[in-house]
Amino acid sequence: MTQSSKNASQTASRQKLIEATQRLLSQRPPSGITGKHIAAESGVHYGLIYHYFESKEELFREAMEALTSNYIAHREATVDRSEPLPPLTAEGHELWWRAAANYSADGGQSYASLGWQYPVMNYELEAIRRHHPEVSELDAKRHIVEEVCVNFGWVLFRDTMKASFKLTDAEMSEIDLFRNR
Repeated sequence: MTQSSKNASQTASRQKLIEATQRLLSQRPPSGITGKHIAAESGVHYGLIYHYFESKEELFREAMEALTSNYIAHREATVDRSEPLPPLTAEGHELWWRAAANYSADGGQSYASLGWQYPVMNYELEAIRRHHPEVSELDAKRHIVEEVCVNFGWVLFRDTMKASFKLTDAEMSEIDLFRNR
């Protein structure tokens, strides 16, 4: 095996671990995820987790940072900042919303373990205040809190609602929770 193909294989394995961790974080809180879960979900040998990452927490952090960076980049590219209080979208970013909800399930203890301070919420607050200084900080925070609570609920309970009412994908699209906001 050449050095470049070995590097490509290592990069692929590392990426598989990150993506598997993202999926798992969207299904349960970090405290409910073991290295064996990650290995099984990724198809990568358990021992490689600690070859590529110093700890499981470092892997969690990288997984959340990648999801968060993608979400913020999407916001920067698509949000109409002429609107003072734009909605926080869940569509297309359900993995991030589910993982963030699971991280939040313990009142923020798991977020503290990442060593960061709620980057999406703070990004959004800064963007609103930068583009619309006429919006009070409290009003901006109120808007973000409402958006987060609606999205967490929608992301977490969407599948339950769909199953309980036996709704098709087309019917769920027709309901479109965020259409009238």
